Amino acid sequence: MGAKFSKDEIGEVIRRVITYYLRRREFHFERRKELFLVPRFPVGLQDLLAEFELYGELETVDFFLEEEGLEALDITGCRLYYMSDKKDVSYILNGLPVYERLELYDPSLDFLRAVKEGKEKDIAVKITLYFLMSGKSVVARLPYDMTALSAGTFGRSAKELKEDLGDMGMLFLDLKPGIGEFLPAGDDGNLTLVTEETVRQAHGRGRRLICAAKGAVITPLAAEKAKGCGISIIKG
Repeated sequence: MGAKFSKDEIGEVIRRVITYYLRRREFHFERRKELFLVPRFPVGLQDLLAEFELYGELETVDFFLEEEGLEALDITGCRLYYMSDKKDVSYILNGLPVYERLELYDPSLDFLRAVKEGKEKDIAVKITLYFLMSGKSVVARLPYDMTALSAGTFGRSAKELKEDLGDMGMLFLDLKPGIGEFLPAGDDGNLTLVTEETVRQAHGRGRRLICAAKGAVITPLAAEKAKGCGISIIKG
């Protein structure tokens, strides 16, 4: 007797297959470099890597890791660098201007507090502050919603921390990327004008791509904002 799959499992497979073929068939745009910072040994990173690999995103990603041993995850199409290796640290620091986007995978609250307080002695905090102060896109991926924690002292502290980091320019997303990160919204193709506000809204939703109409006008401020946020704008 064959294995039975739930509706959710079947729906997930259909979603990923459709996303893969839509992306491969319709969207070709300039590839941007992304730095993926993992300040501690990751839990559940394999699922995120599977999504990135499926949509061809790993080709543009470099991983900078605190812990060694991730070779077992069979990461393909990207390079691994370690904070314990002086040559790797030097390479990443010298190459920071190349990266358009920084992602933090499951950072601890202590790490996020260190970012808020500007404690640059930690190399990972120093890199995060560089991206924030440069106006580049910084995404923190968490397994929980900091604003949905209990109303006690800890919950209030976490909520205030998220608000403060949001004011600094940090965006918070789920550990596993949603379909909207890799594909444009359904009405994007009708856009005849792409403004800085268009890009700001897309960035706020964790989007990586804006697809406008063939003859759309892209304002200079929109183009500049998109570059800083690591968002690609394509026409037609």
